[in-house]
Amino acid sequence: MHHHLRTIAADRDDIDVRIVDVPPPSFWRKVAGVAVPGLSRLDADLRAARYQLAQSAWVARQLPGWLAGNGSGPVDVVHFYTHNAALLARRALRGTPYVVTLDSTNAQSNLLHPARRPTRFTPLNTRMTHRFERGVYGRARTVVANSRWTADSLVGDYGLDPARIELLPMGVPVPPLPARVAQAGLPRVLFVGRTLARKGGYDLLSVHRRWLADRCELVMVTTDQVPPARNVTVVDDARPGDGTVDRLLASADVFVLPSRIDQWPNAVMEAMSAGVPPVVSDVGGMPEMVRHGEAGVVLADGAPETLRDAILGLLDDPARRQALGAAARRRVETDLDVRRTAGRLLDVVRDAAGTSPAP
Repeated sequence: MHHHLRTIAADRDDIDVRIVDVPPPSFWRKVAGVAVPGLSRLDADLRAARYQLAQSAWVARQLPGWLAGNGSGPVDVVHFYTHNAALLARRALRGTPYVVTLDSTNAQSNLLHPARRPTRFTPLNTRMTHRFERGVYGRARTVVANSRWTADSLVGDYGLDPARIELLPMGVPVPPLPARVAQAGLPRVLFVGRTLARKGGYDLLSVHRRWLADRCELVMVTTDQVPPARNVTVVDDARPGDGTVDRLLASADVFVLPSRIDQWPNAVMEAMSAGVPPVVSDVGGMPEMVRHGEAGVVLADGAPETLRDAILGLLDDPARRQALGAAARRRVETDLDVRRTAGRLLDVVRDAAGTSPAP
């Protein structure tokens, strides 16, 4: 997001953007989020909440210098991405208006974490930060929700007035539509993601091994360990921006992400931008992104047979596959082009400057 905001802001003369990326956690921030033996297995050690508060405490200590401009002049408005950076920032803000953007509240994200599975104790993390989080939303000039799913949680879980919420999805760059790369042999199904267990990668491997190994090649872009299997290709050296995923999308027939944790994944939008129809799980904001039957397929449930049938339905119907891919591209061009979405976000932030903070 920060890269896109820098790029878009550079072409505008109505706003001067200074972006600070919170660095990786230092020793003490890591200590604050260390797992507690025994309790961590149950997700009862409040690890998520401790880490969120430690990160926000670091931001709060740095914030006065940032607000003063560190020699380059004071700022008029602050944008937080995400809310967790601002949990303890109330005193440091000293009445400065701010906007906060998020793709999920803690009530949602604490249940969708790549490193741990939720238990009956997981909601304790949300309760520990709820007062701080609710304060961040309540005092923000505008709260930008990347999806309706997120907006509903802001209202239902935190009591935020819907009038204070701006529904604004984040997008991706939309390059010229790549020329399709003809390939001999089986059609190609592409998966991109880390933490295979919770992104549905192992589920997809199982479905491919049981039913699809003779029907398609499965290409998995991941740094996780993938057991050898017939007609499975693993790409483990792709890096953001190196063009590897773009080249793979140019020869892919279907993109599949049966994830249990994703909220608003760039990988799905990048596939759509390349005209590749996506198959995604009914999790987070993905159903809003894909719109079942309009720009892709949203899985009705997590059964392996459902995933199998969704992939086969596209492999067996090239005309439908092509139509969904074209619709996916139009969806990105119309609603998810980052030049437009980042520009709208900058408008929201600019308009918040000079206003009084919310009561």
